[in-house]
Amino acid sequence: MAFIPVGYFVKKWINVKPEYVSGPLIKVLLPLLVFFNVLDAEAEKLYILPVFTFLLALAMIPAANLAHKNFAKDSNPLLLRSSFSFFNIAFFGIPTVTALYGGEKVSALICIYLGSALYGDTIGYYQVAKTKHSPKEALTEVLKIPFLYVLIAAVISKIFDAKTPDFMEPILKVISFIVSSAGMLIVGFQLSDVNFRNLKWGYFGKILGFRTLAAVVILGVLMLAEHFIFQILDDTDYQMLFLVSLFPVAANVTVFASFLKTEEEQSSLLVFLSALLSLVLVSVAALFLS
Repeated sequence: MAFIPVGYFVKKWINVKPEYVSGPLIKVLLPLLVFFNVLDAEAEKLYILPVFTFLLALAMIPAANLAHKNFAKDSNPLLLRSSFSFFNIAFFGIPTVTALYGGEKVSALICIYLGSALYGDTIGYYQVAKTKHSPKEALTEVLKIPFLYVLIAAVISKIFDAKTPDFMEPILKVISFIVSSAGMLIVGFQLSDVNFRNLKWGYFGKILGFRTLAAVVILGVLMLAEHFIFQILDDTDYQMLFLVSLFPVAANVTVFASFLKTEEEQSSLLVFLSALLSLVLVSVAALFLS
């Protein structure tokens, strides 16, 4: 979290473009983490944990539509759906899970992240791309995303029982730290253009409160179903899934806002305020889970 103010002041002084940081993260470092953590993940959990977060992202769309209809009419409906469906599982989740459960549980978190990323890089990205491209061109844009090919390569390698080489372990720890800290740095970049004097506390409070409640209910139903039907996940897996419902809005939303050239300030505020809310909620939850 300390990297948020660092990013804020760096952007104020140097006016660096967020893409300089997000580009290497999304195209290189995060795919590396995904690939090697999939290799280390338990096969059974690899089949079920991504499904949970993919379904969560889908189920959050009607929740966002309900919020837009009742109390968030001033927000762009597409950005509101993105804000509800995209959870910062990678950048916010990795340090949280490492602190609570140790580095060995990051591979399970990456499995959880896969479902969210798969939704964001397919359905979510396609919806946004369609606003500026034809359906065919939007699909072409989706097929350019590196994550899809990294995921396919990781699953194929997993089928052939490939393992992460020992020399990669310390390297992956460094990459994990860089991904987490740089992700927060990007939030700071985005906040440098926000005018806090116009902040509507009640408006954003309703949106983020309803988003959190909806996520808790949806994941609660999914976990109950898994417990009574499959019984594959352990207590730590359930706890991590519960924490996901408390995680902030992913920075993808600000990227989409920039793409659409609309509500860029509001999207930055949603990302930042949800990060503050998550810091409080996750800390409180940790007291009960530890």
